[in-house]
Amino acid sequence: MTHDPDRSWFSPLLNRIADVAGVRAALMLGREKGCQTVYIPRRFGPQHWLPKLVGDDAAAALAKEFGGSKIDIPPALVGQKRKRRAAIAEMTENGYSIARITRALGVAKSTVKDHRRRLRGDEDDGPQGKLF
Repeated sequence: MTHDPDRSWFSPLLNRIADVAGVRAALMLGREKGCQTVYIPRRFGPQHWLPKLVGDDAAAALAKEFGGSKIDIPPALVGQKRKRRAAIAEMTENGYSIARITRALGVAKSTVKDHRRRLRGDEDDGPQGKLF
């Protein structure tokens, strides 16, 4: 399976999860269960943590792919400013909208706008604006 080149900021396992269940599911697992070993059941009820975390469709897709096994979930961008900055830069370069970046990475619009401004070299010098 070839992974989306726009997701180079994901680990190989999170890329595989994203391929199976979507980017949002991979990010949610990486954020909430990062650095943990989790068991993915073949079947689960609506009160199970997996569908509550990623949604019913994504949970069903994960159960189909990984059901009956334990997987070590890598962290997803949590506390990793450099990776987040690189992901925003890469997604911006690939033409992603601010809304799509915020949804994919789970960051605020202001974070994406700030990073984009820095990428363009439009640093704000405070309330006075640029002096030179």
